[in-house]
Amino acid sequence: MHHGKVPMFRMRPHKGILVTAGAVLLLGVLFYYDGHRDPGNIPAHHRSSLGLAVAVIVSGLLFIVATGRMWFKHLWHDRYR
Repeated sequence: MHHGKVPMFRMRPHKGILVTAGAVLLLGVLFYYDGHRDPGNIPAHHRSSLGLAVAVIVSGLLFIVATGRMWFKHLWHDRYR
C-alpha cells in the first residue's frame, strides 16, 4: 500500500473543520443577537451570553484542530518522499 513508508500529511489546514468552526461561531453570534433583542428579558441575556462563550470556545478548539500540524515544527519535514 505505502511500501512501508508513513504517508506525508499536507501543510494546509483542514477546510471542512475550518468551515465548521466558522459556522459554529456564526450560530453563536446569531444566538447572542437573538437573546439580546428584548431588553426586558434578563435570563435570555445571560443564556445568550453563555451560548456565545461556548460557541467561541468550541470554534477556537476546532480552529486549533484544523491547524494542529502547523503548530509543531518537528512535523514540517518531508522525509518520506
